[in-house]
Amino acid sequence: MELTQAALSELLALLGPGDGYMYLPGDLDPHALTDLLGGRYGARRTLVLHGFTDPAVDESKGAALLAPFEDRAVTIRAWAHGDQWVGTGTARDVEGIERPVLVVAHREVPEPVAVAPEEGVDWMERLRQITGWAQPAQRPDVD
Repeated sequence: MELTQAALSELLALLGPGDGYMYLPGDLDPHALTDLLGGRYGARRTLVLHGFTDPAVDESKGAALLAPFEDRAVTIRAWAHGDQWVGTGTARDVEGIERPVLVVAHREVPEPVAVAPEEGVDWMERLRQITGWAQPAQRPDVD
C-alpha cells in the first residue's frame, strides 16, 4: 500500500464519522502513517508507548481511541480534530501479532462559555478547553 494523503483520506472515509478502527497490512510503515497524520493534523499526543499507557490519558485526552485494543496497544499517537479523535500506531491483534492500526473516536468538544460583553475573556483558557491541550511539563532549573 502506497501511503499518500489521498490514500489516508480513503482509509479515514472507510472508518466513517463515528468510532471505528482497522488493522492495516503488516508491511505498512506505521511511522510513515504517523508522519502523514502529523502533516494533516499537526502536533501529536502520545497515548501509549512501548505498551505503557500515559497515566494522564482520560476521556478529554483521547482514551476512547484505546478502547478497541483493550490492553493490546503497543504504541498509539493521537490528534484532536474537531469532534473526532484520530489515532495511529501499532497494536497486537487477537492472535498476538503486532500490526499497524488506524482508529477514530468521537470527541466531546466543550461549548464555549458565554460571557457578557463587559466581562473580560481569557482567550487562552478557552482555547485550552476546546483543544484539550495543556502546556508541556517545564524542565526544572539547571544548577
